[in-house]
Amino acid sequence: MKTNWQILAVLGVTLGLATGVGAVQEATAPSAPDPPIEIGVDLHIVDIDGEVVQIGRSYTLPLGKRVESVVVIAGTARIEGEIKQDLVVVAGGATLTGTATVGGDFVVVSGTGDLQPGAVVGGDLVAVGSGLKVPPGFSPGGDHVSVGAFALGDQFADAAHWLTRGLLWGRPIVPDLPWMWALAAVLVLLCLLINLVFDGPVRACADTLGRKPLTTGLTGFLTLLLIAPVSFILTVSVIGLALVPLLWLAFLIAGLIGNVAAARWIGSRVLPEASPHNRLQAARSLGIGLAAIILVGMVPVAGLTAWALVSLLGLGAAATALVAGLRRENPPAPAPTPPPPTAEPETDTSTADAAEPSGRGTAPAASPPQGENLSSFPRATFLRRLGALLLDLFLVTAITLAFFEIHPGRSFVLLLVYRVALWSWKTTTVGGIICGLRVVRTDGKPLAFTDALVRGLASILSAAAAGLGWLWILWDSERQAWHDKIAGTVVVRVPAGWPL
Repeated sequence: MKTNWQILAVLGVTLGLATGVGAVQEATAPSAPDPPIEIGVDLHIVDIDGEVVQIGRSYTLPLGKRVESVVVIAGTARIEGEIKQDLVVVAGGATLTGTATVGGDFVVVSGTGDLQPGAVVGGDLVAVGSGLKVPPGFSPGGDHVSVGAFALGDQFADAAHWLTRGLLWGRPIVPDLPWMWALAAVLVLLCLLINLVFDGPVRACADTLGRKPLTTGLTGFLTLLLIAPVSFILTVSVIGLALVPLLWLAFLIAGLIGNVAAARWIGSRVLPEASPHNRLQAARSLGIGLAAIILVGMVPVAGLTAWALVSLLGLGAAATALVAGLRRENPPAPAPTPPPPTAEPETDTSTADAAEPSGRGTAPAASPPQGENLSSFPRATFLRRLGALLLDLFLVTAITLAFFEIHPGRSFVLLLVYRVALWSWKTTTVGGIICGLRVVRTDGKPLAFTDALVRGLASILSAAAAGLGWLWILWDSERQAWHDKIAGTVVVRVPAGWPL
């Protein structure tokens, strides 16, 4: 097969597909060249010396018309007249009627091609990841080359149709695509099932939206911004790598439940629920909300915007409801009741006055609680300990990025040294201080350096066993991980402001 500029053109337009945008409409090739391109001129159609380039539009070359060459990106082409040189279609479809003539090559990339009896192709016929319908006995003037999965040609055409008539128009739903309605029906059934099975979480998210929708939307936006940095921090650290799939799974579940709650909340605004615990009324609200979202999703620009807002509201509602639920299940521990004041022994007033300068008597300064047995305090939950660990990972990773080369082994050693040092010094870490945690021995004695070192080294075992040593906290009566049992320690929750 000959090598010419068309192959380079295919590569160029494929890369340009990611940035090509425009509205889809029928157009015909202009009969005369356009003036030089200036800022503000419509760039969707460019016809220079008979060369036609279409981006995001459909194109028809009528019978009796002739152009130099045609390139169509994310659109469809119907050729009835004559193309002197080449026809290139990317992510779209091309139909050559029985009167069509292509003097050069006919190239289809990620699309479909339909050649009717009588069509003529003088050069190569090339299909890359596309489907071609060729009449019996057809033979191009050059080579016939096919590369890719051609059975997916119709799917490529549908995807290109959704791209040009949906995404580029700013709407997620294209009404004239049959498979779009089938997908919408499946999503509606899935939402109804989630609403039925997870009625409590969905209702909690919907109630959160009803109380403070603006704050909930901002929370969803912040959650969306933080998911990528947190995943990166967990990935570059050795211990946190196993948590990345769990993090994204939780993100997906929260998004699904939150979106269902957002749709239910929208429906309840239209037709209020007399009883929030009535399942039929909840399903009615959800149906109304989903119908409204689908209808708005067919409107250009407004559809995609509305869907994005609903997703942010749902994600924020799920995050807010989760935090509120954790606070209800883990209320702050009450501060220990101070011991009753003891009677001061009687002293000689004259002696006290003589020992104390006149006019300078002061009350003794208040001191932090001393001698408290922290081992009797409430045990820390798994989520609270996980939050403290993530904060420590973020801090250590930031230090590693700022002062050292990024290396997983180096981050792991630094994390181990950091935790052991702070455990032995203040019985907690920075993450533990924020989450209100302290590491103490089960017998109530102060934590020594050897205890902290044994606990730190044993935590390697807890993480190495696919995280099972950490998950042991979930069902252990004392909420001890493996390294807690080995070192004889427990993690307790202290009241806010508890001194170090």
